Amino acid sequence: MTAVPEKAAAVTTPQEHYECVLAQHYTWMFGAPFAQKVVDEQALLRDAGVVAPGVAIDLGCGPGFQSVALAELGATRVHAIDTSTTLLRELERQAGDLPIVAHQGNLMEFDQVVDEPPDTVVCMGDTLTHLGTPDDVAVLLVKTAAALTPGGRLVLSWRDLSMPPEGLDRFIPIRGDDERIMTCFLEDRGDTVLVHDLVYVREGTAWQLQKSAYAKLKLSSDFVTSVVAAAGLRPAHQRNVQGMVVLAATKKER
Repeated sequence: MTAVPEKAAAVTTPQEHYECVLAQHYTWMFGAPFAQKVVDEQALLRDAGVVAPGVAIDLGCGPGFQSVALAELGATRVHAIDTSTTLLRELERQAGDLPIVAHQGNLMEFDQVVDEPPDTVVCMGDTLTHLGTPDDVAVLLVKTAAALTPGGRLVLSWRDLSMPPEGLDRFIPIRGDDERIMTCFLEDRGDTVLVHDLVYVREGTAWQLQKSAYAKLKLSSDFVTSVVAAAGLRPAHQRNVQGMVVLAATKKER
């Protein structure tokens, strides 16, 4: 393999990381067609008790796996929020005529861009761990609980990195084909884990290295469950799906 100098310097915030490197490879790295990912998310949401989504908010929507799944499950409207212009453009291509409204912005300020109370809120795909501090997680969940309609449902998913892998287990192959090879490695930083993404992209006979690193929060299941309960929501479902914790909670009826 012949490598040439990389395009992107290392960056530190999740927003920069996605916009400079990861967004352009995000859907590819799952190794499945977009439509299959939507089917998978529909099954996960049904399992979490989402039957009639009503008005829904997808916090950190990415390319729209969950947004499209919610719309196809019967949501009357899905507000999809993300900071990445690249991923939001992909969502808009995939959405077609589905009732999905894309918003570019900070998910912590979702209540400033969505002007109707949601019946369903999802924050999935490890988005929670991209927040700055555990206090930010608590603030977001309190705001979500306040916004939800009575009987509304919150669904979260995240990777519990409270006990990160050690030694060679820190090096994780993601995906490779004839045109791209992606791997990452994890570096324990105490309250966070620094995630280094390395992507080699073929350009003619050479390989171009794209690289970036950003911090993810360590969020244990016990911590998130306790914050959800403190926010006034009742945990109703929890399971582990391919290394991701999935937690659903409901707001009490009046």
